[in-house]
Amino acid sequence: MTIAEALDLQAPVAASSGRRWRVFRGLLHKKIACISIVIISVFYLAGILAPWAAPYGENEQPARLTQQLSNASPSSDHLLGTDRLGRDVLTRVMFACRTTIIYTLIVLVMGGLFLGVGLGLLAGYRGGWVDTVIMRVGEILGGVPTLILILAITAAFRARLTDAGFWLGDHTFLNTEDARTVVQFALLVGASVPFAWIGGCRVVRAQTLRLREMQFVEAAESQGASTFRILTRHIFPSVLPLFLVGVTGGMAGIALTEVSLSFLGLGISEPAASFGTLIADGAGPRAIELFPHLFYGPTIPVVLFFLAWNLLGDALVDLLEVRSTHEV
Repeated sequence: MTIAEALDLQAPVAASSGRRWRVFRGLLHKKIACISIVIISVFYLAGILAPWAAPYGENEQPARLTQQLSNASPSSDHLLGTDRLGRDVLTRVMFACRTTIIYTLIVLVMGGLFLGVGLGLLAGYRGGWVDTVIMRVGEILGGVPTLILILAITAAFRARLTDAGFWLGDHTFLNTEDARTVVQFALLVGASVPFAWIGGCRVVRAQTLRLREMQFVEAAESQGASTFRILTRHIFPSVLPLFLVGVTGGMAGIALTEVSLSFLGLGISEPAASFGTLIADGAGPRAIELFPHLFYGPTIPVVLFFLAWNLLGDALVDLLEVRSTHEV
């Protein structure tokens, strides 16, 4: 390979790196984007550090539960009050952040990254019947009301979760409660992943169709590079920024699936903490009137989390559109 060819192959990577840096600097100049980043960072830090930073244990109850300790209003000892069992609401919210983080990351990696990016690259680069099969399957799944179908899947297999949890608890180091939570997580992820790749796949495929005609891809093909190397080393770095924009816009939707199913009693259940179950405990009209901290304590953080991801995605879209217009 000549020096000129080597520079030609490296140029797209360098240009992509420079564009990412310019987008990042532009993002820091948008106040709403900075606020969104701060909210998301606080949410993730709360979830990651929950076992060490939470003021109490996830299911820690007072030694003697009294009427004053049950559903207690916010105080210096319990900043967000307590629930009906005397458990600290702030602690439960922090552990609920951890539940949401684990679920969204697993679905994102398995559905969005592996399936979405992988199938999008393959469909766009190979074309032909491979592209047709992948996109037709995506269209079929995309035409189904996702949340309703996931709801049906979890409801259909819900009755078997108890037996699976007991079996896992008897044959592993997990106790029964942790084993049941693991099984519930597995069911939620298994029901969500088949629908999580469709949007990312379409974006990556569209970009790959454009990039496969570029000179740096043709140069790599002429040097005998394998399909895997072309996709991973030459095309993937160029489609990654747009994929990340899609992730920021879809992260709130992924988290909403877990929260909604848990709220309906078909997701993560007690004693594990989830925003769905926390909101459900305080969502009744009587509960909101008598114990508003049970509803607003978990609702405000999760709403801010959803709003921050959506606003960050909008900011990234604006920056990329402006950059593309200037480049044209």
